[in-house]
Amino acid sequence: MRVRGTLSSNPSKIITMSTLEHFDEAHDEHMLMQLQRKMEKDMIMGMAEQAALKAHPVVDYVKHLPVESTLYPAIEYLRLASKTGHPISDIFDQVHEGKTCFRDTSGNIVFYRPEYHRFIDWELPAHDLERPKRCGCGFIRGSSGGIVYSMCPDHPEHFCKGKRNHCWDLGCPDCMNDTALDHGVEVEKQLMRYRRLLEKQNLPCSDVGHWVVSPPQEMAKSLMQSYDEFDELYSYVCGSLQKYGAHAGVTIFHPWRQQQKGWVASPHFHSLVYGRINTKQFLRDNPGWIIKKVHPKQKIRSIRHTAAYLFTHMGLGLYERDPDDIDWDLDIIDYLIPGIKSDKGKYTEKDYELLSIGKGRMVGDLSQIDWEEWTMQRLTGKMKIRYWGGVARNKIRTVGFDRQYKIRVCKECGEILRVYDGPDDSIGSYVRYIQDNYVFCFAHQLSLVNSTYLKYKAKLKSADLTLSDFASMVPFAVSTLEFMPQNKDLVMKDPFEEPDEYFLRRQKEDDFETYSQ
Repeated sequence: MRVRGTLSSNPSKIITMSTLEHFDEAHDEHMLMQLQRKMEKDMIMGMAEQAALKAHPVVDYVKHLPVESTLYPAIEYLRLASKTGHPISDIFDQVHEGKTCFRDTSGNIVFYRPEYHRFIDWELPAHDLERPKRCGCGFIRGSSGGIVYSMCPDHPEHFCKGKRNHCWDLGCPDCMNDTALDHGVEVEKQLMRYRRLLEKQNLPCSDVGHWVVSPPQEMAKSLMQSYDEFDELYSYVCGSLQKYGAHAGVTIFHPWRQQQKGWVASPHFHSLVYGRINTKQFLRDNPGWIIKKVHPKQKIRSIRHTAAYLFTHMGLGLYERDPDDIDWDLDIIDYLIPGIKSDKGKYTEKDYELLSIGKGRMVGDLSQIDWEEWTMQRLTGKMKIRYWGGVARNKIRTVGFDRQYKIRVCKECGEILRVYDGPDDSIGSYVRYIQDNYVFCFAHQLSLVNSTYLKYKAKLKSADLTLSDFASMVPFAVSTLEFMPQNKDLVMKDPFEEPDEYFLRRQKEDDFETYSQ
């Protein structure tokens, strides 16, 4: 009673003490909320960065293990062959038997003096260390300074990934892993569109097999030095695979093999092929060569991931081109109108940004070109992977495409993903993208496809059917939608359409049925 009476006699003290206590509690609660919010931001940033930087384990070995030089005195074999009039293979054999003195076609003595020359410059991926800085590769930064990231708003553990600028070059250490995956998808598409076309026409097609072909090493090391000789070797490997049973495939060259001490020069070819190869006959006709199938008793679980793995440590070869062989005018036109030389050329987001201020190639402005770099790019050729047989570039033709405007959704729960402008952005915006669905056919059936489509084009349009729908209804054409796995992303009518409540409700009902099965 004494304490109670004392307190009641001084009500202002009670109010003061209560206010101070309340202030301390509110302050502590506010500080805890700020700390919790900061921890959530840091966690999300960590998840976004970690997901964006995730790479295949071999990428680390490619970047950090020492690489043996592939330089070889091949020029002397070429010189001797041209002066003596003998095939380079005979010269090669004689040199390795110890012969150092030859006679040219005039009877003069020519000595073999090996020298190292660089005709094709071979390099492993991810070794152009200056490219990220030169091309601006890396994380995209938001207005608040943090990285821009896309995330499932309700469940960050489902999806959270930082957004990055890519140069899409295998030589770039920052972009190599994602570029290899992208190239792997392209290989899968080329192989699968061929298979699907055969299936639609009731023609047989086997599963894809992974084969490795290793020529005699000293010969391969010499031939890989100059473009013409290596081109002949590459063509011989692809042609031999067809000769002994394969009917379509893609071949990727590897100048090195990984060993404990690093990457050792050991040229060989990897091929993903359709068909059964007669290895016994191949080895009888090619003594000293090695050919084997990787995991012969197992199917390839994923073509794209197998191909991507091969791209992570393929040989990137650069060779000099003759300026007289370059069509400079056509290259300028192709720069202004991408797609003139290749059907894959298209304008970039930067081009549309420049167009908004009246600049860039879309308005014929050439001021953005670094002419020195542009010229050097054309004077340097890049060795490419080879599609052959039924999947050769000239055997499958592009009919056209139809475009879809999509909004990305979470694969786990079906919620619409959002892209956030750094950790301080709590609202975000829809993750929008464009998907072009291409239609293909065999080259010899292109005229038939075009004439048939033109015949029914008006009826298809009136029924609100696309070119992809047409391809699905005929046996001589195939759409990407038929052989590539499709997601649950929202398909909009135009790039600026917003999904209304009815659209979202219908989407949730479809997702519920899918996830409940």
